[in-house]
Amino acid sequence: MRLLASIFVLALLSGCDKDLHDHPHLTTGKQMFEHHCAGCHQKTGQGQFLKGIPANRATALSEEQISHKVTSDETVGSKMPSFPNMDEEESAKIASYVKSL
Repeated sequence: MRLLASIFVLALLSGCDKDLHDHPHLTTGKQMFEHHCAGCHQKTGQGQFLKGIPANRATALSEEQISHKVTSDETVGSKMPSFPNMDEEESAKIASYVKSL
């Protein structure tokens, strides 16, 4: 049973982990959010309550805090994947878009 649960968690997390940033066709925060984040948080930013994925729309976090959370390795033990290879400009665009949701 534990093995099955572990496989499920890995499968869930791998769907959100897109730490590849060679995508010149993605130029807006919305496009980058949809590429990296919407798979878990949905395009609307409403999250998925039953899967324990919080909404990020109307968050109280600042843009700087969002950007840090996206790129930080502090997500160890969390469902939130880390994107340490994401550059500051890309994370800032995503954070700005999240604040506009």
